[in-house]
Amino acid sequence: MIERLVFPETARWRYFQTGAGPMFFWNTEPIRTRYGGAADGKYDSGVVVPYGPGSKSGTASRWKVDPESVFAHVLRRDAKARALRLFNEWKETQQ
Repeated sequence: MIERLVFPETARWRYFQTGAGPMFFWNTEPIRTRYGGAADGKYDSGVVVPYGPGSKSGTASRWKVDPESVFAHVLRRDAKARALRLFNEWKETQQ
């Protein structure tokens, strides 16, 4: 008998954000893919940016992951540290 595997749509994640700026995220649980891959069992970190109407005024309703910002980590603490570092770097450029 073949058991059916249930995979969540996405791994749970958290983020740093100030106001309506970009979200600097990291996964709080490992990524699980159906077919295995380079990121399977690792933790992601990256940036989610607003786009479309309202993205400049802070009332965005649409967001997308910046594919160039995503990086896979073996340890969750490394993913969180990278998200925090990116967030702090972004805050410095806003002042």
